[in-house]
Amino acid sequence: MVAEPDKPRSAGQSAGQNAGQYPLQGASLRRKAMWTVVVLLIYFAGVMAVISFERSILVESVSELEEIHGLEQRQVALNMTVSRAVLAVNENYFAPNIEESAKVLVLEVEAVLSGLTRLLPHYPFLADGVAALNRGIEELSAAPSRAAIADLRGTMHRLVIDLDTVTNDINNRSQRLLYRYRSTFDRLTLEWTAFVVIGLTVLGGLIMFFFRRLADDIGVARERAAAIVRGYRGEPLQVRREDELGSLMSAINDMQRDLRHHESEIEVARQQQFHKEKMAAVGSLAAAVAHEINNPLSAIVGIAQTIDEECQKEACSRYRNICHPEMILDQARRVMHITRQISEFSVPQSPGPELIDLNGLIRSTCNFVAFDRRFRLLELKMELDPALPAVYAVADQLVQVAMNLLINAADALQGRTDPLPKIEVSTAASDGQVLFLVRDNGTGIDPALIDQVFNERFTTKGQGQGSGLGLFLCRELIRGGGGEITLSSEVGVGTLVTVRLPVPSLLGGE
Repeated sequence: MVAEPDKPRSAGQSAGQNAGQYPLQGASLRRKAMWTVVVLLIYFAGVMAVISFERSILVESVSELEEIHGLEQRQVALNMTVSRAVLAVNENYFAPNIEESAKVLVLEVEAVLSGLTRLLPHYPFLADGVAALNRGIEELSAAPSRAAIADLRGTMHRLVIDLDTVTNDINNRSQRLLYRYRSTFDRLTLEWTAFVVIGLTVLGGLIMFFFRRLADDIGVARERAAAIVRGYRGEPLQVRREDELGSLMSAINDMQRDLRHHESEIEVARQQQFHKEKMAAVGSLAAAVAHEINNPLSAIVGIAQTIDEECQKEACSRYRNICHPEMILDQARRVMHITRQISEFSVPQSPGPELIDLNGLIRSTCNFVAFDRRFRLLELKMELDPALPAVYAVADQLVQVAMNLLINAADALQGRTDPLPKIEVSTAASDGQVLFLVRDNGTGIDPALIDQVFNERFTTKGQGQGSGLGLFLCRELIRGGGGEITLSSEVGVGTLVTVRLPVPSLLGGE
């Protein structure tokens, strides 16, 4: 029944195992930072792509405006040339010297043709006017006449109409490009502002959320660590992170669990030591009391035995009528038996495991606790299997378990009168195990509390009536020897505690 102590770990072992003891399940803080940088780069790459697209539209609009401006300059120059040519045609239409007028008009028309040729790639519909002017020049050059000048004047008027169309088109295109430029510029400004605001808002919000949560979780971990130092051993931290801080919280939970386990071991050892010291004190006191009582009892027994023999020899008429020496003898021997039982029960047991007669141990324990005032008004019944095999365990620990279970049962029967309070102690062998059962017909335990009865510091007794270590200590001692202890209860009916102990395979023990 002795649990093997945990092997202490050296500082080097702890430091070396820390890295692999709490593997990260999710992204670490460093990885989160890297992903944040990657997201920021992607965001800014997207922003730059949108800005570059809008900038290309602006550049294209500026290039088209420059082209329109060049066309407008050429168109203005052409309009002036055409105007001058129209005036020349009108002036020379009535000139007396047709040949000289034709020469002047040819020069003017050639100047117009030069300007039209530069506009022709942009406005192909001017090709008809160019062809008409070329025919007019050829006609004037070949056969100058007023009819040819009149035809040329008509061509020039049609050209003026075409040039008005070109002028309107250039103006419309210029207006559209200016509107497009302004719209793109306004949209670019709005998009840039929106990107900046969204970036700062989202990024700032995420950073604030991340660091606020990080600070809160660090605060929780710090407070829990301080609480553990102050003695907190309650529920562990809820780990909701999968990074280094989550590993730190898991380490704090493990530290709390290890401390609680270590403190439980210390408490179990302290309770065992207290039990040993208590039993040793009871044994010393019982031995001293037995020694002091047995001397006068021996004299009383001797005198009572002499009186009894003399009364029987003399056939005294008062024998067993008024005089009862046999009653004195029986009661004196009973007192001597009680003192002997207490002395035998209080004899120090072997500190190590050994083969034990469980029936004898339980019988002596029941006889000892029966002197407790809590057992005076209840029935303590023993049903021990005479064919029970020996168990290999620490006797003192089994005594401690049996006493705890019997006292708990007696406490559960306090104040109960109907039915008559009763504790049944029984043993049996089943499936290679030895069973030790303690049953009472007490108040029982609420089903909602059954799963907590073996927890450290848990008790169903009133304030100041229980430490909550009895059943916890029993479970630790039984499990330490390879056994198991279970409890079942029904409110108003009673409670049954079952202890299962292994049967040694070899009688020589281990």
